[in-house]
This record gives sequence, structure tokens and C-alpha cells, in this order.
Amino acid sequence: MSAGPESTGAISAPLPPAAADRHPALEVDHVDAAYGPYRALFDVSFSVPAGGVVALLGSNGAGKSTVARVVTGLLASAKGTIRINGTDVTGQAAYRIARAGVAHVPEGRGIFANLTVEENLTLVFRQRAGRTMVARSLAAAYEAFPVLGERRKQRGGTLSGGQQRLLSLAKVLVVPPRLLVADELSLGLAPVVVDAVYDGLRRINSAGTALLVVEQQVDRALGLASDAVVLEHGSVAFAGSSDEALAAVEKVLAARGERTIMIDGKAAAAAREAAGQVDPVTKARRDRRWSLGRGRRAKSSGEEEEQP
Repeated sequence: MSAGPESTGAISAPLPPAAADRHPALEVDHVDAAYGPYRALFDVSFSVPAGGVVALLGSNGAGKSTVARVVTGLLASAKGTIRINGTDVTGQAAYRIARAGVAHVPEGRGIFANLTVEENLTLVFRQRAGRTMVARSLAAAYEAFPVLGERRKQRGGTLSGGQQRLLSLAKVLVVPPRLLVADELSLGLAPVVVDAVYDGLRRINSAGTALLVVEQQVDRALGLASDAVVLEHGSVAFAGSSDEALAAVEKVLAARGERTIMIDGKAAAAAREAAGQVDPVTKARRDRRWSLGRGRRAKSSGEEEEQP
């Protein structure tokens, strides 16, 4: 997909083979996480193979962005292990994890609003590729995303939401990391902009970078990924081939929060319920949900039963 290194507008060549490539790019091993007293992740385990693409799916509040923050060091895990290319990075600061070859493009913009497009890119390219490579890196970024070249002198904060998302991607396109965590990049964007974002992700992956794509647009993510993980209430409800993930998502949605075991039969939420670890908000919401078995709303104190 990319031209040779002598071509001015080419993105970087694929990452060179290394001993680390014998290991998965990312391993999340029995991880719990919390925001203060609120438990957000329960015994989450999955991996992203070197150079592979894994879609992390789930509804709002399922824990997808929390996984992204834990993996990149923005939120400390309460239990479990995080490994990058076989190296344990559990509990390390975000900047150390970044130096290990991990980039995080967050749900927000992730840019400096008061700097121009070119200043945003130059700052990153100078640090990652060196001063002598800045001009070539800028040319490659503008070739990949022409709209950024057209607005190179415009301040980042005045770009549209989609253009800011492209700017965030361009910062990692030219100097690919070993792992990119892309968190809800399509959120709130027009379909044509989403196409450009996913084209950028494909370019980055073709250069050798493994991707963890956190997404609500299931079709988009599964069209890019070879494997998928589906979260439900902070637990893994499915982990496997992307070909089977759509059916798994439909089962999770059909259960409407009443599920207590993983789709493949392994214990999930049942373990934390047995330990009395279900937070009151989740329990209250679940108690008010439709009872699928009876086709009517379960009673709660002072509330009449309703027919569908």
C-alpha cells in the first residue's frame, strides 16, 4: 500500500522484525479496574497478535474505554497483568508504556488546540523521527490526508471534529507504533469522514502496527478486524473470530443485561455476583429491566407490573 522509502510521500516501511514479534503485541490477563469505589472491569482477558487487528465491542458503559485507558497506563489496574510485546508493563506510567511502542488515539481530539495543524505534526515527528525527517513526514501525512495539507496553517482547535480526528491519526501514520489503541474514532462523524478514518487505520496496520479498535459501529470494526472481544458490564462475554462476533453481539443485546455467563460457557458476571461485587447502580438497573422469560417488567417496590 505504501511506496518505497525514496518516495517523498510514502509512509514508513513496515516495522522491522524483532524478537518481540514472537509475542502478542498486547496481552490483557485477568485484569480488574475501578474508578474509586466503582468497579468497572471484572477479570478481563484477551490478546492482540503482533500486526493483527482486534475489535473491542460493547454497548455504552460496557467498559471499552476503560480497557483502553488501562492498556495505555492512563488508569491503573486493580488486579491482573498487562504485557506489551511480552514485557510486563503493569502499573507503569503512561509515558513509559508509550516509549514501549504503544500509541493511544482517544475518543476526544488528542491535539493541541492552540497550535496549527503543521505545528501539531511537527512536534510529534521531530520527537519520533528526528529533525531531519520532519519535512518528509509532513509530506507523507498531507498525502494520506489531503484536507490537513489544505489547512496546515489553521489552528487545531478550529478544525471540525472529523478533521481533528484525522490529525490525531496522522501523528501516528508516518512513524507507526507497535500497538495503536484507537478509541471510538468514528463517534459523531459523518460517514465520509469515517471512511477516511478507517482508511488511515488500514494504512497504519499495513505498516506493521497492531490495532486494538474500540468501537460501537460493529460493522465498521468487524470489517477491519480479524478477531473481536465483546464486553458486557465490564466482563468479557465473547472472545474469538470476527466472523462469529456479530452473532455474539446480538446475543448480548437480546439478553438486555440479564446474562450471567460468557457465551462460550465460561463464568463471568456470576463470579462477581457470588462475591457480592455488583455495584448498586447496576443492580438497580437490572432489577428494573424487562423480564424476558415472562415478557413483562419485574416488580420493584411500589411499582405495578406492566404488560408489554
